[in-house]
Amino acid sequence: MSPSPGRIASEWLAYIRPHVRPYEALGRGDRRDYIAKLSKRVKLSDNTLRRFIWAAQYLDAEGIKELPSGVRMPVAAVERVARIAARQPEKRQQLLKDVAEGRLTIVELRELLKRSTRAVAKRQRVSHPEEPLEKRALAALEARGVLKRSDAVLATFQGLDHWSYFDSHTKPALVILLSRDRRIVVMDDRSVGGTAASFTRQRREFLRNILAGAGLYDLVLVFASIWHEDVGKLVRTMRPEMRQRVILFEPEA
Repeated sequence: MSPSPGRIASEWLAYIRPHVRPYEALGRGDRRDYIAKLSKRVKLSDNTLRRFIWAAQYLDAEGIKELPSGVRMPVAAVERVARIAARQPEKRQQLLKDVAEGRLTIVELRELLKRSTRAVAKRQRVSHPEEPLEKRALAALEARGVLKRSDAVLATFQGLDHWSYFDSHTKPALVILLSRDRRIVVMDDRSVGGTAASFTRQRREFLRNILAGAGLYDLVLVFASIWHEDVGKLVRTMRPEMRQRVILFEPEA
């Protein structure tokens, strides 16, 4: 006999963890069927079960396999922590700790998320009120002696043959063509948006696209104000010949 929906909701992590690995091993269509069968058995919606699985995956990535007795970690709290951490990744461990120890409520996390969103938007407006990405990229590369603006030709990423090798949601924003078939791809993480799950997925895609760019282009110019810490970690783990192709700009203060 399956536990009641109320008990599953209150002990969601312990319930869903045995289902995470089987779910991950399936293809997209089979995952949908797996969730539908589980939903019918436990009387919880497909969406609720997907939220459980995603939250369990997020906690697992942060080293949290199970919750100690008496510790509450609502799914909604995990989702809000993830959205805050997408903009301020250095805070994710402390936020999770504060939730687990009862020092942060869902309502307080909602307010922190609003403040985080406003702060990022304000920082972007102050740093680059109207400056197009093209001008920022050319100025940055010229300042480093990589190119002369007069030699650069701007191209849309979709207009080149390589676009199909990149994840589309976080695709490069711009390609700069130089003489002797040299090419520079420009990436910017400021267009990120969506749900907590999509933030996490887009972070993975953004990092994979940097790897693809380093393999297909002469240089990858990365503006990372949200995922700067994650990009820096990726660059440090690259082989030297790949690492020297990535130019990572410091986030604006």
